[in-house]
Amino acid sequence: MGKAVCNWVRGVLPAYQDGELKPSTAAAVRRHMAHCESCRAQLRLLDGAWELLDEADAAPVRSGFTSRMMERIVEEKELERLEAQLRPHRLRRQVVAAVVGLAAGLLIWFGVSTWVGGPAEPASPVEREVSGCLTFLEDVDLLDEVALVETMERLRAEPTPPEEADRG
Repeated sequence: MGKAVCNWVRGVLPAYQDGELKPSTAAAVRRHMAHCESCRAQLRLLDGAWELLDEADAAPVRSGFTSRMMERIVEEKELERLEAQLRPHRLRRQVVAAVVGLAAGLLIWFGVSTWVGGPAEPASPVEREVSGCLTFLEDVDLLDEVALVETMERLRAEPTPPEEADRG
């Protein structure tokens, strides 16, 4: 038999022993075990373990065990209830911390950018002239690109002369 099927059958054997499986599942387990000696041996081991447990003397229960256990259960339920009440507050604190962190980051960024400042003003007349020329050259370059785009759009819009259409 396939290893996966054997693993599944061995996982449900205790429920099979106790009669807790649906009839269709119990039938599938029986069909498998009719052909699988390994799973039948596993069932025999489980049967033997239960027989040993039935023969063993029950351990004595200390006095007050049940009351202590019930108190513990009540405490656990109370802790769960308190934890459920605190969950919204915990989320609120996390949101507040995130907002405060973001605000602090923005303040630091603003302070550093203000302290460092923008680009320095040209100190000498030569630097002023060069920086003015650079700005002019950047503007001219942009105007060249705009003129090129406008020329291409105009050429696309113009009808193609018949003699050029024949060549192309």
